Formats: sequence, structure tokens, C-alpha cells
Amino acid sequence: MKILALDTTSPQGSVALLEDNDLLGEITLAGAGSPSQYLLKAIDFLLHQFSLSLKDVEGFAVAAGPGSFTGIRVGLSTVKAFGLASGKPIAPISGIKALAYKVIFTEGSPVAVMMDARKGEVFAALIDKGENGGLIELVSEGAYKPQDFLNLLPEKKTYFIGSGVKVYYQRVINTLAERAIFSHRSLFIAYEVGLLGWLKIREGKGLSPEKVEPIYYRPSQAEEKWSLRKNQKKNS
Repeated sequence: MKILALDTTSPQGSVALLEDNDLLGEITLAGAGSPSQYLLKAIDFLLHQFSLSLKDVEGFAVAAGPGSFTGIRVGLSTVKAFGLASGKPIAPISGIKALAYKVIFTEGSPVAVMMDARKGEVFAALIDKGENGGLIELVSEGAYKPQDFLNLLPEKKTYFIGSGVKVYYQRVINTLAERAIFSHRSLFIAYEVGLLGWLKIREGKGLSPEKVEPIYYRPSQAEEKWSLRKNQKKNS
């Protein structure tokens, strides 16, 4: 089964093409600007290298969030368009779980994922191995104050990955000391999104475009401004 996978939720954008669980090719672009500027070109280039077109793709996987609101929208709208045009299933995948997947079966577990969410917060979760190659949340995915999240971690060795780890490195050390183990894997996740997507689709859990939803853990800046104006009008 050929799977086209994409991640546009962070500055570490990537696109991957898989044959079942084997990686055929991956394009990674750090800080390449808006995903709308590079995404379709990257997809076209990758497919062209294997003399394929979108008609040959049997399923789509996409990082549905959390992350950049604009990036999430670009990624979801792209795969939804592909899904509508082809009738092929879509697997929306948590970027947090994709990052954990990079570490959990090669370095160890449990894995604390900390993605920099700005505004003094992280998108985070503590992930461990589940049954049949799946993943389970020991600490649920969500938006946390860094110290609040670290305080939820158990008194045991924990692997760390994510952009928030670099930002709050000293706080992690101060809280966990030698129990913290830092992964040096890259933060590009299209391949892992594809792997998790393939697992979903082969189990018949792929979705039609209208059922694909973003993963948000806090309101967007526009929503916050609208809510603030609404409250100001109510109190005036």
C-alpha cells in the first residue's frame, strides 16, 4: 500500500512516500517559509522520482496538530482535496504521537514529548508502548505550563524529544536530573506520520475528507481576540 504523508504543523515541514511500512523517499524542509509555498512542489517532486502520480497513492496520512494553526489548515486542506479527488482514505495523526514514535521503539520508553507552543506553554504528553505496536498516553496530550507537565511525570527514567525540550532544557534537568534522557533524533515526522497512518488505514480506520478534524489544544490568536472583544462589549 502506497501512503503519502505530510507534516506542515511546525517549521520542520516534511513529506514522505511509503510502501506499507517501508520509506521510499522523504523531503525535509526546515524553516522553508509558509507550507503553502513549498508543499505541492515537494509532493510533485517526490512522486515524480518514482514515476508515480496521485492516482497511484492508496492512502493519505497527515499531521493534524497540534502546532501552527496556519500550517495545520494547509496540511488538512491539501489531503482533504486529495481525498475528495481520489476517494482514498485519510489518516489524521497526532504530531505528538509521531514524535514519540521516533524514539519509543528504538531508544526506549516512556517518552515525554514537549513541543514549544510559545506563550510560556508546551504541547505535551507522556507516551508509552501499547499493544500491537500502538501507543498509549500516560499523561494526556494537551497544552501545559512546562513545570506543570514535568510535575506529572513519574519517578523513573524518561526519554525526551521535541522543540520544547530545547527551550526548557534547564527546567527539565532541574526537575528530573539524571532521570531525563534526551533524544537527538530530528524533529521531521512525515515518515512516522506515514507509519501510524498506514497502521490505521490497513485496519480500516481511514476517514473520508469530511470526517477529518484538526487537533487543537487552545484557541487561535484570532479566536482569543474575538473572545476578548465579545467580553469587552458585554462589560461596556
